[in-house]
Formats: sequence, structure tokens, C-alpha cells
Amino acid sequence: MKKRWVSIIMCAAMTASLTGGLACSASADDAETITLMCWYEESMMDSVIDAINEQLDGEYVVEYTYVATANYNDVLSTQLAAGEGPDVIADGANFPARIKAGNLVDITDTGLTDGFSEDGLALCTVDGKNYGIPCYGWFAGIYYNADLFEQCGIEEIPTTWDEFLDVCATLQENGIQPLSLGLADSDNGLHSLTGFLEANFYETSEEGREFDTEFAEGEATMSGTLNEAVEKWMQLVDDGYITAEMVGISGTQAEELFINGEVAMFYTGPWEYDKISEGGFSFGVMPFLGEAADDAYLVGGPAASWGINANSENQEGAMAVLEAIASVEVQQAFIDENSGASTYREGVTVELPDEYEGVEDVLEAGKIACCWDRWSVNMPSQSLIDEINSQLQGLVAGELTVDEFLQALDSKADSIRYE
Repeated sequence: MKKRWVSIIMCAAMTASLTGGLACSASADDAETITLMCWYEESMMDSVIDAINEQLDGEYVVEYTYVATANYNDVLSTQLAAGEGPDVIADGANFPARIKAGNLVDITDTGLTDGFSEDGLALCTVDGKNYGIPCYGWFAGIYYNADLFEQCGIEEIPTTWDEFLDVCATLQENGIQPLSLGLADSDNGLHSLTGFLEANFYETSEEGREFDTEFAEGEATMSGTLNEAVEKWMQLVDDGYITAEMVGISGTQAEELFINGEVAMFYTGPWEYDKISEGGFSFGVMPFLGEAADDAYLVGGPAASWGINANSENQEGAMAVLEAIASVEVQQAFIDENSGASTYREGVTVELPDEYEGVEDVLEAGKIACCWDRWSVNMPSQSLIDEINSQLQGLVAGELTVDEFLQALDSKADSIRYE
């Protein structure tokens, strides 16, 4: 066991219906406690917390609470509405919404953002003012079982959408389910659809490049714009590569099917690298594919961004913790716990595992994007993400047409725009 100057203590479980997780804390004599909360599991955060505490040098100490992803938005929103919440707030697509709500402290002139790229600060910046910092960059792609590919005689990894469909057909003809999605509670379906849209509409057409700006402002609708592209993605459903049974499968179950070698491909990202590595098979990662090989894209952007809770009773301590999170040492700790993740901080070293060779060119070209980051300028994106995950169940189950699916998303967007 590694030596620590503080001990990590597993605390009592929080109310299960509220958090779905545990709190863990680090304590040191005569140190003031500063609270953090996020959806990252303790196993990932232990070394990060150690790195933060080393930067704090005993003046403050971090207490970290894990909240399951499915519950995080509701838990944090409830706490903030009550004038409470952790001293340091973490959020993803909803970070701009927290800024709009006045939940975060302006850190524009503090120097904390020095060394971070403009892309990394995109979700933290509103009207030219900054309210937070990122921890690392995430991406999602298509992980594939190279052993199953070889078993089915698939010698070339697909580089276009049509080639991808051919691979799915070959797998199915050999009795192997091509794809594994947990549509009951995960973002697998969201990544599959939006990754396809990045490579086949958003980044590959003039209309696509302008659409999300207009959509966020209420000047354009999904219905009437995305129909053709979503119908094209629906071939995965029509041909049985994505099935109605997946509506009742959880993300954990879908992942287990892939790790156990029962399914050939799984939509996920570096956060599952270690688990997949334990499966004992050769695997690789491919991007989302379009009409041409040059159209390939990955879904992704800044992961959790961190800022100071305006309700914190210890603003000075929260500032010290945020300064620690901004340091190269803590940013490196985040990267080291997320094999294949990217960084927005100068001075941090990123080394890609061999399995990421298939997406190395895409990553180096910066071809990483996701539509909900673009929506966040004028709506709480997480609310629309939740709606997509819900409506995808009806679409895959055959209960909704493509136009009904898109109309439902338009209706939700109309109800949550800021203006």
C-alpha cells in the first residue's frame, strides 16, 4: 500500500436514493475541511485527492463525495437551490447553467486559468468572464474486440460508414451480435447517435456547422433538419445491430457483454479502459465514421469543470483547492487515472495506450466535438441529454418515428432555453 501523509477513510453511505454512492474524505490535524462532489468513483479520485492535499500542504484538507452519474444533476441542483452544496462545484454540460444561475464565483482575474487552452475553458466562460477550470478532456468512440474480428475474417478496420455496416453484417452472419448498448440507463445510445451526427452532418456540411448555434437560440429545429441523418443512423436498428431488447439493458450489463466476449463492439471512452483491459482479449478503438475516411470524428470535450460555490462559507479555502486543481501536478493525476484522456493544461504529459492507435490521427487533428457543449450557451444541456436518452428508448423500440423523436426534442428545448 502506498504511503500517504493523510489517510483515506470510507465514510458512511449517504442516503441511497439521494446519492447512489459513498463519501470518502481525507483528514489531517488542524486543517480546515473543503468539500468536493462529483460522479467520479473513489477508485479514480484517491490519487487525485492525494495530489490536491499535497498542494494544500496541510492548511486545508479535501473531503470528497461520490454521487452516481444518474443522480448527480438532481442532487447538485437540489443542494444549490437550498443555498447549500459542496465548496467546490463540479459539473459537465450543465456548468454554463450553474454560471447563469449565479451558483459560481467569477475567477477571471485570479490567474487560475493561466496555462489552460481556450477549448478547455469553453464551458467555464460566459460573456468573457471565467468561472472555472477543466480537469481533462474526454472522448467516446467505438471499442472493438479484435479477436472476434479476426475470428470472423475481418482483416481491415472500417474507415467509412458503409464499411462499418459491412463489418456489422459480417459479424451478424457469423452469429456474433455486433453492438452492445445499455439504453436503460446509460449514454451508449447518445454517443452512438451524436457521434454519427458529428461525422455525417455537424462537421461535414455547411448546414451542420451552423445548426447548433441556431438551434440553441431557437432559430432552428431538429425536426425538419436532422431527419435524413437520423434515418441513416437508424439502419443500425433496422438491420438488427441495435435491438429493442437493449432498451431493458443497463450500461453495466452492456459493458459486461462486451468484456465477456459476447458482443463485438461497445460505445465508451477511456474511463472504461482498465475494465476492458481485464477482459483478456485484444481490442482497439475506432472513431465514428462518415461517408469518407476524412470525416471521422470522436464525441468529446472538457470533462468535469470545477468552480467555487457562491454559497461556500469558506471562499478562501475553496479558492486554495481550486488553485490546487489547476496545478500541473493535479492535472497530471487526472490524466494518469484516465488512460487515453487528453489535457487542456500546459506541462501535462499524455501517453496513449497502444489500443488507441486507430484514433491517434483523429485526436491529433483535434476532431473531437459534441453537440451539447454547443447547446449550453443558451440552455441547460443536461436536461436535453436526459430527454434524448429517454426518447431514444421509444425510437429503438419502434414506438416513435424519427420525426416524432425529433419533435419531442424540439419541444423539450423550447421549454428550457434561457431566452
